[in-house]
Amino acid sequence: MTPHMETIRRYLGWCPNAAAARACRQDAVPGNESGMAAADCGREVVGGAVVDYGSSDIPAVTAVAGAGFFILVIYLSIAFPPSGSLILLAIALTLSVMELYGVIRRTGIEITRDAITLRRPILPAVVIPKDAIVKAEVRENKLPGPSWLLVALVGVLLVSAVAGIYGGLSNPASMRFILGIAAVVFFPVMTCCTSVRARYPRSLTITTADKKIAAIYTDDPERIARMLEVS
Repeated sequence: MTPHMETIRRYLGWCPNAAAARACRQDAVPGNESGMAAADCGREVVGGAVVDYGSSDIPAVTAVAGAGFFILVIYLSIAFPPSGSLILLAIALTLSVMELYGVIRRTGIEITRDAITLRRPILPAVVIPKDAIVKAEVRENKLPGPSWLLVALVGVLLVSAVAGIYGGLSNPASMRFILGIAAVVFFPVMTCCTSVRARYPRSLTITTADKKIAAIYTDDPERIARMLEVS
């Protein structure tokens, strides 16, 4: 290939693996549930994953802020009802919508030579440099307890919530009624999203140097681990 031809093809955006690039663009859509990876000039893309990302440590400032917020909600519930209960209802509904949408829409994962990028629905993308990864481990995906026990626990909570709603029908502004509505929405959504994660037999857990943890639920977590090339 002559130097002039190489220049022309670079100008036109030509890639040596055009078919893989088209497949990559298709898999780059977070909602794609194929779970297959595609190459795009050194970039690997996996679609249809469910990802949990957070910190393994809770900073003291965050803990104090959380305790202060809880005290504020209790104060508002007593001094200015039903403002505190409405705040808790708004939080429960927001978390439920975000969690359910994230499970339905799924996360797109891009792996390049230097980093892995988690493109989550709603939330900002997370870029993890490969040199910041301390460990990438494929683990057996197990529920924290027997499934029947979890179902029974959720059932008890729902019965209690429905009883609260029924008991608060005479006063819809009461904390009992509002928190019952929040529980009826929140716990079924969390149970549904947990069952989606539980259908994957294995998951990939990535731990970074700054104590961040990413749990990736996908059909082939071993392949992602190999792409990361972390020993």
